Amino acid sequence: MRRRTRRSNWPTPRAGTLNLACPAPTALSGYFFSLTLTGAWEELPSPRPHHSPEAAAAHHALSAARTITTDYLPMDAVPAAARINTVLGRPADLPQGPIRLLWSHVHLTAEPGVVQAAQAHQQHLHELQKRHAEQTYRLDQAHTLRDTLMSDPSLALSYWFATAPQALDTSTLTQLEELFVRTAAYAPQGQWAPLARLLHTFASSLTSEAKDDLIDTLAALTDRYDRPDITTAMHRMRTTPTKPPDPPPQPRSADERLAAPAPAEPAPPAAVPDSPAATV
Repeated sequence: MRRRTRRSNWPTPRAGTLNLACPAPTALSGYFFSLTLTGAWEELPSPRPHHSPEAAAAHHALSAARTITTDYLPMDAVPAAARINTVLGRPADLPQGPIRLLWSHVHLTAEPGVVQAAQAHQQHLHELQKRHAEQTYRLDQAHTLRDTLMSDPSLALSYWFATAPQALDTSTLTQLEELFVRTAAYAPQGQWAPLARLLHTFASSLTSEAKDDLIDTLAALTDRYDRPDITTAMHRMRTTPTKPPDPPPQPRSADERLAAPAPAEPAPPAAVPDSPAATV
């Protein structure tokens, strides 16, 4: 039994050291550090002391250390230990009871096999991410080619020539035409592209005046649907620029009004000759 002090009749505070080892989790599930913990603790005077102050001190230090190790890979034992010892290197009063952790120090190691397995795992993840990025890039290219094909087949032909010039021959235009038709069938949202091609074919045989009239008609439609930006862009495509409206007449100054000749008075109406019936 512990003696009680005569002055306060409280139990005599105890003190001790920590020296234990255990595994500590890493950022990779299934891979662990080897953790060695040393330290010192003491009780604070209290009428109700903790029953197991050494266990409380060890729990406090191990919980802080293991929480930190979960942020590090097995090959990062040195920076993980540095962060832990920064946190545990100063005295701290424990919330579990009247106990003070005077100091503690952690040493971390990782077995060579664990480090190699973790490195292989990281390399595998890197390869997966790289493969995913490549697949995403190819898919984006396919989307771009599809949208280009739907909007302007000539751009698709340019892309084809830039990426695979060796594949171009006399049948390329025919193949591109077939690809365009097949793609339109599987992309209902791209049905406006054939309409644009029909409009281009129709306008190619028109005169300049007729093309300007067609542009004015289409511009009026876009203006009706509240797209003045498209309306303005269409007007710029006219072969003959639109004549701006005449500016309103400017008011004349007083001197100009005085210098201007007075308007001529209207001539009196001509006399109407009497009809023969009136002279009888």
